[in-house]
Amino acid sequence: MSRSRRLLPAAAALMLLAATGASAQDYPSKPIVLIVPFAPGGFVHAVALMLSEGMSKTLGQSVVVTNQPGANGIVAANAVAKAAPDGYTIFLPTASILTVNPHLYKNVQYDPHTDFAPIGQIVNTSNMFVVKSESGIKSFKDLVERARARPEAVSYGSSGAGSVQHLAGEALQQQGKVKLMHVPYKGIAPALTDVVGGNLTVVFSDASAIPHVKAGKLTAIAVSPKRLDDLPGVPSLAEAAAEAGLSGYQAPTLWYGLVAPKGTPPEVIAKLNAAMSETIKRPDVRQKMTAAGATPSEDTSSQFFASTIKADHERYGKLIKDLNIKVE
Repeated sequence: MSRSRRLLPAAAALMLLAATGASAQDYPSKPIVLIVPFAPGGFVHAVALMLSEGMSKTLGQSVVVTNQPGANGIVAANAVAKAAPDGYTIFLPTASILTVNPHLYKNVQYDPHTDFAPIGQIVNTSNMFVVKSESGIKSFKDLVERARARPEAVSYGSSGAGSVQHLAGEALQQQGKVKLMHVPYKGIAPALTDVVGGNLTVVFSDASAIPHVKAGKLTAIAVSPKRLDDLPGVPSLAEAAAEAGLSGYQAPTLWYGLVAPKGTPPEVIAKLNAAMSETIKRPDVRQKMTAAGATPSEDTSSQFFASTIKADHERYGKLIKDLNIKVE
């Protein structure tokens, strides 16, 4: 083999490296697609719109929100995992998509550790059990007692089978020795609509429920992990569960973050992280998130988010195994 022919692979590699460096330096040169795994109307969508507005200004390119609901986020996650790792497709997953789904579903085609590059954690959101205000259920204890008196007549909604809301309901059935009917939705917003309409008994919701509570359409009977300044009369889940005789009952926590397909250049991840972090630190964005019962992440580094994904993946895997939770 001639010396020039032997040098061809090395030259090609150098050209590819140079091209990657140049593209990362020029990034972004076109609009970025931000995929949201649920239907419009919920808090996840609201957070995406906040990020879109702020990151677009910082990056000098439009960040376009695209909703891709289905199968508790699996449809969107599968698509993002296969997307080009160029920084023009990013994803806003909830905790369950990266840390619960892989333990439950056979049709998950992504690995949370090897198919995504963490950009940063956005927010931790408070969660609450909410019921229709005219339901006659005034407390968490009332909910448990009704479920015991009328097995399977109490229905609870979630953003999908295997979501953290689903885990909360399964854990309540196990610890409370009650029978509940699980109704999965393509996002929390349609579940809340059905509670307001009287077609569903209860939802373990994220901050999306707060406007309905303030409007008097829904009653919050417990919030997790602690009381909210915005809803001072609502007990924490620990307090409410203890009153119902279920001391120790805990519901999974919810967080949202940003990831990109694995292989996205580190320089691009750094630019996206900086734009995300700058947006979250804006006083107006923090005020909106806090008013909605959410806590903006104090550590927005990609390293911290990667460690959070790993820890919660292990924790929920153990919970699912201990509770013997299965999905059909």
